[in-house]
Amino acid sequence: MRKEKAASAAPNATLTAIPNAASNAAPNPTPTTTPTTILTAAPNTTPTTAPTGISTPMVSPPPLGPSLNSGLSLGLSLGLSLGLGLLLTVIPAAGPFPPGKLLAAAEPAPRVYSFAEVTAIAQNNASEIVRQKASVDQAEQTKESQLSNYQSQVYNFYNDQNSGITESSLYSLQESYENAYNSYLDAEESLEKLKPRVGWQAQKLYLDILQGELQIAIQVKEVERLRAEYELAQAKTAFGSLTQSQLNTAKSQWEAGVETLDNLRVSQDNNRDTMREYLNIAAGVDFGLENPPDFGQYARAFEPDDVMKAALKNSLSLKQAQREVDELSERIINYIARGQSSQADKLAANGASADLALKETKKTLTNSVENTLRDYAALDAALEKAKISYEQAQSDHQTTQTRLGLGTATRNDLMTAEKNRLTAEKNYLQARYDIYLGAKQIILLQDGILTSGNA
Repeated sequence: MRKEKAASAAPNATLTAIPNAASNAAPNPTPTTTPTTILTAAPNTTPTTAPTGISTPMVSPPPLGPSLNSGLSLGLSLGLSLGLGLLLTVIPAAGPFPPGKLLAAAEPAPRVYSFAEVTAIAQNNASEIVRQKASVDQAEQTKESQLSNYQSQVYNFYNDQNSGITESSLYSLQESYENAYNSYLDAEESLEKLKPRVGWQAQKLYLDILQGELQIAIQVKEVERLRAEYELAQAKTAFGSLTQSQLNTAKSQWEAGVETLDNLRVSQDNNRDTMREYLNIAAGVDFGLENPPDFGQYARAFEPDDVMKAALKNSLSLKQAQREVDELSERIINYIARGQSSQADKLAANGASADLALKETKKTLTNSVENTLRDYAALDAALEKAKISYEQAQSDHQTTQTRLGLGTATRNDLMTAEKNRLTAEKNYLQARYDIYLGAKQIILLQDGILTSGNA
């Protein structure tokens, strides 16, 4: 039995995409030549032979395209597979196999999810949603059970003089039913508010995974650079132009780079495991993620007073705290009316605690809204700073390429400039993602879906 929800529009709650104007559009590091790109988990590269004297396995970096946003394109065609994973294909006589050759079926390509698909699936199938749905069902059963018990006792009170049921016990049963009813309504509202919150969290994780793949690709290149530096240091040490201490430093830097790469991969694996929970797919099942849509420039002007009023109005935790105060006051009045002053005195102490809890809940929510608005205001400056850094890194990379051709820069200088350019591009993308996620965060706060900025 689901209650009907009345739609309420919070002020300034619409996140509206505005077309980029040619005069003020920020440089977009995302390539426009690739209509559909897919980013899957970066495979662990096969260890190569380490430089002399080094036992740590080396990694061969995968080639990067013109931009980190390209991802990895998947375009596998699947045939009809028979049982046991075999594909029976008749090969023409001119082919490399005789007619009727039995071939092993190709591995099915992992499912690739879009940004919108991940959001929608998480909102309905994430483990948190499943648990909350179960809580709603349990709350409904408890409510119905309490109602049935209350109605039965009321009937016996009026029709069976020997039932032993007192008026006081009926009041207690009535309160139990009302509490169960309110708990059911809270469980339903919690479910409705949980869905967009989980969707927002899944979106954040989606972008974290994409950025994680980019960071891994950057670190692979850095490990390659550090290895080249160490090999050069070995050669210089052999000719006496470097000390053993300098050689050990180069070795330590390379090993630290490898360790950082390993840690990034572990973190990425953990994020992908969490995404599997959101998507409700089995552990170990591979999946891919498309590049997110271009968020563009967003209308992101929020009126602080309107956001605060909406957040205080729509907060479930604040509603619950206020209801606790109101219900205690009503019960105290009823006890006094029935001449049960001792019970009223006991509840009065609880009423003071409820008043304090209400004030603390309101204060916590108010601080959260203020902090979130302040943090969001700083994102514009961070975006502009990231944009400037990205443009500078591009210029430095081009300059280093020119210097390399003139013989005034080394290959290592170019690799360093390339790493700086890719890192700046990644940071610029992240700053743009943060603008989108920050705006969504404020909307969820004012809709009562988030209780704190980091929920």
